Amino acid sequence: MPTFKHSGDLGDIIFALPAIRALGGGILYLDPNAGANEPAVKASIGKPTRLKQESIDNLRPLLLAQPYIEDVRNWLGEAVNHNLDLFRQHLRFNNLADSHLAAFNLPLTERDKPWITVPEPIKIPNKTIVIARSLRQQGNHQFWESAVPQIRDRCVFVGLPLEHQVFEYVFEEKIEHYPTPDLLTLARVIAGADQFIGNSSFPHTLAEAMKKELILEVNRVICTVVFNRPGAQYV
Repeated sequence: MPTFKHSGDLGDIIFALPAIRALGGGILYLDPNAGANEPAVKASIGKPTRLKQESIDNLRPLLLAQPYIEDVRNWLGEAVNHNLDLFRQHLRFNNLADSHLAAFNLPLTERDKPWITVPEPIKIPNKTIVIARSLRQQGNHQFWESAVPQIRDRCVFVGLPLEHQVFEYVFEEKIEHYPTPDLLTLARVIAGADQFIGNSSFPHTLAEAMKKELILEVNRVICTVVFNRPGAQYV
């Protein structure tokens, strides 16, 4: 059975999934040491985010829900068929899914079809929009000032409680916060919505993986999440 290894952060792993699927799927090893001894990581620009064991455990149920993932294990130095960390040598693309596909000479069109499915999407009554705004990768305050009054009664905020508190404080609007105790629940909430609005964050990564209709606040200095596709708007 094919084996894969990744030492990136949570978003990197989600963007690696189209390549894993295109290569036939199999067993995914995740590296809690963030590839400290991996040449492909050492050669990359910047220091990779450490992948904590807690994050791996949280992500595992979502990954195992994908039909092409047979198992998710901690990497302890095993030889693998496909080293996904090679994506760091292909960061010239507009999004990280393309970087992973290019690392294995796979068609970039593999990222045009949804690569995540979740069981039992959660539809929140009277809420058709899911929003999220992390404290980093912000780039268009004016967009939110205009949008929030128009959507406040139709949306729920997902993400960390601190992110929600800051959002309400900055935009002076009360927005319902929907707690998601794990990443699979987060994915189910996004799957049940008609639209996602947010910035570059893990919730956006899931929305893109499902090819949801979305509006993304773009940081024009650091932007590796642009997918030129119907239903995706960038501001």
